[in-house]
Amino acid sequence: MDQEKQALTLWIKSEGKTNGYTYRGFHPSVYVSTDLMRSREWSKNDILRAVLEHPKIVHSEIVKRYTSVYDTDMSPVLQVFTTPDAQREVARDLEKLPGATVFHADIDPVHQFFVTNDMFAFGHVEFELKGDEIVEIKCLDKREDPKYDIPELEELGFEVFVDTDQIFPKMEDGIHHIEVYYRGNTILIEDEEERNILCRFQSIIDQIDPDVINTRRGDESLFRYLSLRAKVNGMEIRLSRDGTPLKVVYQEPQSFWQYNRVVFKSGTQVMLNGRIHIDRGKSGMHFYSPVGLEGVVESCRLALGRPQKVSRMTIGGVNAAVQYYNAFKMDILIPPVKRNPEFLKSLNELAAIDRGGLILQPRPDIYENIAECDFSSMYPTLMVNNNISPETICTRTDCPYGEEYCIKVPELSFKICTRKRGIVSKSLEMLVNRRKKFKNLIEGGQDAMKYEFVQNTLKGVLVSCFGYLGFKNAKFGRVEAHTAVTAFARDVMLRTQEIGEEMGLMMIHGIVDSVWLQAEEEVDYDNVVEFCKRVTSDVDIHMSPKGVYRWMVIPSSRLHPSIAPLNRYYGVYKNGAIKTRGIETRRRDVCLYVGDCQKEMIKTLARGRDKAGFIEQIPNAYAVCQEYISRLYDDVVDLRDLVLNASLTRNPHEYRATSRAAVVAQQLVKAGRELHAGQKVRYVMTSADSENPLRRVCALELFGESTRYDPKAYAELCNRAFESLIPTQYLSSRGELDSEQTFLLTN
Repeated sequence: MDQEKQALTLWIKSEGKTNGYTYRGFHPSVYVSTDLMRSREWSKNDILRAVLEHPKIVHSEIVKRYTSVYDTDMSPVLQVFTTPDAQREVARDLEKLPGATVFHADIDPVHQFFVTNDMFAFGHVEFELKGDEIVEIKCLDKREDPKYDIPELEELGFEVFVDTDQIFPKMEDGIHHIEVYYRGNTILIEDEEERNILCRFQSIIDQIDPDVINTRRGDESLFRYLSLRAKVNGMEIRLSRDGTPLKVVYQEPQSFWQYNRVVFKSGTQVMLNGRIHIDRGKSGMHFYSPVGLEGVVESCRLALGRPQKVSRMTIGGVNAAVQYYNAFKMDILIPPVKRNPEFLKSLNELAAIDRGGLILQPRPDIYENIAECDFSSMYPTLMVNNNISPETICTRTDCPYGEEYCIKVPELSFKICTRKRGIVSKSLEMLVNRRKKFKNLIEGGQDAMKYEFVQNTLKGVLVSCFGYLGFKNAKFGRVEAHTAVTAFARDVMLRTQEIGEEMGLMMIHGIVDSVWLQAEEEVDYDNVVEFCKRVTSDVDIHMSPKGVYRWMVIPSSRLHPSIAPLNRYYGVYKNGAIKTRGIETRRRDVCLYVGDCQKEMIKTLARGRDKAGFIEQIPNAYAVCQEYISRLYDDVVDLRDLVLNASLTRNPHEYRATSRAAVVAQQLVKAGRELHAGQKVRYVMTSADSENPLRRVCALELFGESTRYDPKAYAELCNRAFESLIPTQYLSSRGELDSEQTFLLTN
């Protein structure tokens, strides 16, 4: 955005060269509903003339729009066009009008430009120039097309190494050297004078002229440090293509709860002009992190935003952006705050609807003759097929439009209206269909790796759409719509179970969108395929077989051995492939050594071809565990393989208990590191049973030559990894082992 020209700058790559062009053909707008428009004292012309007196307003007109997603008729509103730099300023001023509600104020000018013109970053365009200004521009690509080319972009990464004796460098410490990573090579920049290092770094940036600059924690600290060192040396670093000096304004970071965990987000976001800055070291992308440049390109098509913004978006932000696009196309205005209050319900009604999805509780055991089947995008497809959206929820006993428009919600007192397409279901329809197309391309062998990155990006958005529907701040969310989805999901799972029983398959486990079925004898794969076809036809959600197991284990809960954790299982497919979920090998807080120990135990158990063979291998798996424990006591294990990870659930000074994470945070803060809730810490257990909490663990950054790990503590983790593999009723098989081996485990 060009502040001086009060116009947009469009960066276009043509014939291998990227140039910025001024574009004056677009002005962002906001919509205003005000009491003045309903007053007899003010004519329409009076209102328009009064509004145009604002110096940053270029045009205004009265149009008709839906001011709420629930409206059946359009209302007259004032559309106010502003200069690109003044949209929020004008919105704040318009809020002072009598009874004013300002819409679209949250949609930034670039996003509006993309939405209005059906344009997106990385798309092919056709444009007409007059001097250095664009007078006409048109997008040649279609957003829905799954086949598209990614432009050849020059990517560059760099890392700054600080000259300091401190454990945690400070902004006042000078630069030791800089490493630039380009086309698989490392360019080393070093000199005795810091100014010369910075000058050489600037020269390399100018020479390579990258389109994309990748950093690790560039937002959080790197660019702030770099700009400060440049200032100390009386110079400016220019990383933007238009020559704008790098200036970073520090903003406080944020820590917040999302999906039952604390997430940390840097408050500072460094955006470059004419180049794309992607921070690969960002903390917590909330289940949504575009993989590779392919993921970023696809995300820009979904969210219709700038690449730098899109790569930093939360999952809710992406969902909202897709919904905003459809709202614009449907003439629905986007309110400043959510306007979907929950219906008043009795206690009995709350108990009836607030039940979640159907989960079949399995028994801990070793299972044979098991087939696994998955629904594809189950919850999003339910929302699309049943037109579930906040405005389609109907609580009326008699439908005013006719019963043919009603879909009964199973077990609930309200219905879904299909007379018009809901904004949420319409938004998801494109995503669901798009992911199907990508999966078809992958199955056809076309650029499989590229499309795998892309479809995983879509998967991240679809996984969250159900939760976002019930999110309190979602502009187009609603609790009743959220509960309707789970009601339909329960019905689908029950119908799936019935079809399985009709075909001689018993469902031993089912959770959200996956089911595990057991046959009385050896599983007939063709029968499983037929089962999936019948379910797909019956419930109108695609189901496919994931595989047939030689054996599958659902282990016991540590606290309640007779109960199985719902998300923990592992097994060996008929082709020998191993699948694990929820156990130590899949957990991020487990160290490499314990994870490797469990992997070797599973490989040993996998020698068993059936349940009986599995049981025979239990002592051998336990022996593997003991081998790993012996190495611990022999003091031959690399400390790096024993590093444990933990996420801080609160700021360091807010901890009251002496948990490991709290102690590590305390150590790091004392050493000079700034920490916030949601950030991760890494440590090794040094003396787990010490009365002094500070001696129990040691932060990774504080390792010294004298640092030693606690073998007994890690032996307990290895033993726990073994026990989490075997249902409790089969653990007696360990008794066949030598007693000396168990001595190491218990003493």
